[in-house]
Amino acid sequence: MNILIIRTIAIEEDCSKNLYNNQGIGLATELSKMGHKCGLVYYAKKGNERSEIIHSDGTEIKVYHISGRNLVWNAIYDTILYKICEKYDLIQVSECDQICSWQVYRRFPDKTVIYHGPYKSQYTKKYNLRSKVFDMVFSWRSGFKNARVITKSYLAEAYLKNKGFKNITTLGVGLNESVLNSPVEKLPKKLGHLIEKKDNFKYLLFIGTLSKRKNVMFLLQVLDNLINKNGHTNYKLVIVGDKEYKEEKYFHACFSYIREKELSNNVVYLGTLEQKYLRFLYQACDLYLLATQYDIFGMVYLEAMYFGIPILTTECGGSSLLIRNGRTGYIQKNGDIKTWSRSAEKILENDIKNQSISDNAKQLIQNKYLWSKLAPKFLEVYNEVI
Repeated sequence: MNILIIRTIAIEEDCSKNLYNNQGIGLATELSKMGHKCGLVYYAKKGNERSEIIHSDGTEIKVYHISGRNLVWNAIYDTILYKICEKYDLIQVSECDQICSWQVYRRFPDKTVIYHGPYKSQYTKKYNLRSKVFDMVFSWRSGFKNARVITKSYLAEAYLKNKGFKNITTLGVGLNESVLNSPVEKLPKKLGHLIEKKDNFKYLLFIGTLSKRKNVMFLLQVLDNLINKNGHTNYKLVIVGDKEYKEEKYFHACFSYIREKELSNNVVYLGTLEQKYLRFLYQACDLYLLATQYDIFGMVYLEAMYFGIPILTTECGGSSLLIRNGRTGYIQKNGDIKTWSRSAEKILENDIKNQSISDNAKQLIQNKYLWSKLAPKFLEVYNEVI
């Protein structure tokens, strides 16, 4: 089968880096290993149009960078896209509320599958409005709600069912195992020192942008409560990531809070780290914290669970699919500092329970959420369509 995977969001991608969390490359790689010919489409600004062959884990994938217009992050591609689509047996587009998804489905309803992640939340007011406008203009046309859809989470599935979509299968997102285990000759000095000097410290870990959406300030407030009120001076919060676009004030406010609460000895900021180093950090830490207010999925869930770190998080896309309270991790409502502190204490001080959580989480990811495990399930849906 010839399979074309189209990213409908107007963001350029440098595929030569073959980034670990590029879902299109991860899926296309495994489909190619199964004997299928795969192509990828990404948005390009005028002047950046090109096609290339990339090599991923022994496979070849054709990548088309097609110019178009950016309409509120919707990629409105040039007509060459549809000529490319004609060459493929199956087309996968992203998101049910992207204009390109509707345009492709309208032209090729008998060979189009939509891979959808977003869902409605109190935090996504702009997205909610854009989606509402899309529904009014497009989604009622040409039987669009009869399209075959794969969703990334149960929250996304419920969201689309509420809109009237009928043919939905929730499969989630996969993890590229080979990139996580890339060979490393030497660790960065700061990371190596952190691991060597662990001793009796308990390491709490956060990886992601230091942003309002990720709710990093709340994690610092939880840390303050654990250390300055509950006396856990052997707890350290390890932070990996950079500031979010247009959120410099929030970024600096987090570090001002650290100084104000005298937490500098209990916060280790590593900045950004290459993916190949992260496994050493995951293996050294005792608890992963993510108090996110919204995540379509959250690749860090897959990574943390793959390495067996207990997770304390909120309900969002990925956690709704992967976390079963007390079995593969813990889900806690956002906002209550004392409740989060108590939960963190219970997890960190119960080694026997942690081992059970660790084993269950590892098994879940290994058995179901590597791309090698998910690709055959995607193929089952494709075969239903064609």
